[in-house]
Amino acid sequence: MASDHVRGEMDITEHKSTFDGFMTMTVWSCLLTVVILLYFILVFAIGMDWMGALLATGVVGVVLGLAMSMKTSWYFTVAGLFVTGLIGGGIVSLFGAFLAG
Repeated sequence: MASDHVRGEMDITEHKSTFDGFMTMTVWSCLLTVVILLYFILVFAIGMDWMGALLATGVVGVVLGLAMSMKTSWYFTVAGLFVTGLIGGGIVSLFGAFLAG
């Protein structure tokens, strides 16, 4: 049994694709966590205006994507987060203005 094994003859394409998928998900998760936490840190810890923090976070997201050689889907994700932030921030601002009178 063990004597039949020849080193280097096993097909590892499935193992490689699994590892590549795991690494891709790890990089995506880490970068998304960094971008989201950066926005919250800028708004709540530093007290930056939400629009300025959103712009800064968008720029950092694009720079991180360039630094990590991310595909086009990363930039669409950053743009989607930016638009979601604009809509959410606008709704919160309008609601705050309505409550303030």
